[in-house]
Formats: sequence, C-alpha cells, structure tokens
Amino acid sequence: MIIPARRFVQGLGNPMQYNDDMMMPEMPAPLVVENEESFAHMCADLAAQPAIAVDTESNSLHAYQERVCLIQISTRAQDYLVDTLALDSLDLLGEVFANPAIQKVFHAGDYDLTCLKRDYAFTFANYFDTSIAAAAVGEENLGLSTLLTKYFGFSVDKRYQRANWGKRPLDPEMLRYAQSDSHFLLPLRDHLLPRLEATGRLNLVLEDCAALAQQTPPMKNHSEDVWRVKGINGMKPRALSLLQQLNHLREELARKQDVPLFKVMSDAALVEIATTQPKHIQELDLLPSLSKSQVRRYGKQIMQTVADWRKSSDKLTRPRAQYLDESIQRRRELLGDWRKQMAQKDKVSSSVILPKDLLESIAAQPIKSKAELEQAMQASPTRFEVYGEELLEILRKENE
Repeated sequence: MIIPARRFVQGLGNPMQYNDDMMMPEMPAPLVVENEESFAHMCADLAAQPAIAVDTESNSLHAYQERVCLIQISTRAQDYLVDTLALDSLDLLGEVFANPAIQKVFHAGDYDLTCLKRDYAFTFANYFDTSIAAAAVGEENLGLSTLLTKYFGFSVDKRYQRANWGKRPLDPEMLRYAQSDSHFLLPLRDHLLPRLEATGRLNLVLEDCAALAQQTPPMKNHSEDVWRVKGINGMKPRALSLLQQLNHLREELARKQDVPLFKVMSDAALVEIATTQPKHIQELDLLPSLSKSQVRRYGKQIMQTVADWRKSSDKLTRPRAQYLDESIQRRRELLGDWRKQMAQKDKVSSSVILPKDLLESIAAQPIKSKAELEQAMQASPTRFEVYGEELLEILRKENE
C-alpha cells in the first residue's frame, strides 16, 4: 500500500521537508523487543534521537488491576514494540523519557502517562501531544484514526481497541494495529508544527503539554467508594448500606479472579439486588440484570451478604454536596462566557483559549491585580501575556 505524504516538518529544530509528489511507503515490519539484549539496543538507538513517538496498550478490560502490556515507540527509521511482560526492568527506557533533549510525542497521552507513571514511576520531559496541537490549529475531530485518514490516507483497524493485550502470543494483526498508533505520530506532529507557528499557538501548546506531563496521576481505587456506582439516585439509606456490602463483595470476587468489576456484576445488578433485597436465591433468577450463570456462580455469596446485612440496622447517607461560593460561581460563568466567545471567534475549542483547570484556578480567588492574575496563570505565561488584560478587566468588574 502506498500512502501519499503531506508536507512534514521534523521537530522544533531541523525540519524534514516533503512535497506533495513524494510518497510514504507502507509501514516496515516492527522490531518486537522481548529480551534484555534487544531492549538495550533499542534504548541506545532512542537515546540518539531528537524525537520519538510513543503509545501504550493495557489490559484494562481484561484484568482486575490493569497494567501496561505493550509500549510502542517509533523513530524516523524504526518501529519498536516493547513486550513489557517479558522484561524485568525498564529503567533504561525511563532515562530516555526523562531526557529533555529527546522530545516524546504522544496522541491524547494523558491515559498513557498515567499508566506509565503508575507502573514504572517514569517521569517525562519535553512531552508533546498531537491531540493538544490538533485542537490548537482548529481540528474539530481529534481522534487519531480520523487524523491519520485525513492526512495520510491510512485507515486504522479498530477491531483491536478492546483486545486483551495481556495475552501471549499476540496475533500479528494486533501487532500491526499497535504499530500504527505510534508510526505516524512524528509525521503528524511535523504537519501540525508549521500551522502552530503560523497561528502563534506553539508556545501555548508546549505549556499545556508540559503541564500535562508534570501532573501526578490519581491513584485508581477500585470501587470501594459506593458513590461511584451508577443508578443510586433516590435510593434510601437502608438500601444504600446493602449496596455498600454488595459492592465490597464484587470487589473481592474480582480481585480473586483477576477480572474487571463489570465482569463479575454490573452496577445495575448491584442496585437491583440492593433495592429488591431478596430473601431466597430463586428471586435472583427474576432480576433482569443478572444472568443465570452469574446466579449459579455467585448466588450463594450474594444471599449470604444480604442475610448478614439483615442482621444489622446499618444505614448509609449520601454526603451533602458542597456548594460553591456565589462569587466563585459568578466568576466561573463570566470566564466561561468570555472563553466561549473567544473560541468561536478563533474557531478553536474552548480549552485552547482557557483550559478548565486554569479557569477554575482563576475563578477560585477574588483577583484584583495583575500580579495576582499572573500568579494564578503561572502554568501558562503565554495565555497571561495574550489574554491577561481582558481577563483582569472581567475580574475587576465582578469584584466592584
């Protein structure tokens, strides 16, 4: 397959120039890295690169505690598929990720960063996200599949998006799919960079990328928190206490079987059991949210949980929602309205003008001076320079 190439620019330093008559050949065969020798060789190659593209595949839909199962890394000349399950240590790769001389290019990489930081305690310097860049130049659909089709005529086979990446061996078709997720990221970045420079949004994107790379990922707590269960609105305190016990049972069953929570019982099943509060196991067969196999497998444990709950008088009350101060809410609304107007004017998404977390930071305090606003916007000095005066005028009017 021959894919027409667009005009590309290599990195923020020396551009790689293409013209519309040049063609991009079919993806070469990737190198699967599954032993210490090939891993060391790969890391030596990566350490000499000015930029690399990165993606990951995890087994989140197939395990209780998800983990990174494959890391795809592409240079200009080679695609690597790192079998993380076959390697004892990825410390050498951590050095590459932490090296500010090497740009790491991801697409919508917040989930990838979270997984890599969680599993390997990696840190990232010189991070670039093509999804953030695409939004900044006005792309409406930021999905990688859509962008690859638009710019390279490449269609992504989506059959493997929900595949079990923890199984071994991986099918050749799965490896091909994984390779495509990183193979085109450097050319995609190259295509976006001149447009970012032309619109004056390159520094803005770099600031947002740096902020994302520095975020500490939230620790994922499997749903011991009953308030994460869907469909609990209107449930009475007594039923909520049973729901809490059933939720704990599901947690334990999923942990022992190493499967995701939803593969044991759905949220709808937990809510239905907690609401109907069955007295006999046969009643479970009447619940639409439970299959017969689930009743056979878990019915006795469910009924034991309900029986133990009946012996108690426990009640569970939902915590009261914390309401925002009216002045904070008003600043939110004013900033949101301004952001929307600016986004429509510039034909970009609202997050390009003012990301939500930055809007919240500004709205959280009664800012009265330029210095106070600069402090609140310290994560994005470019936005302060471009929009600071307008924002300060809005905030001063609100504080009068």
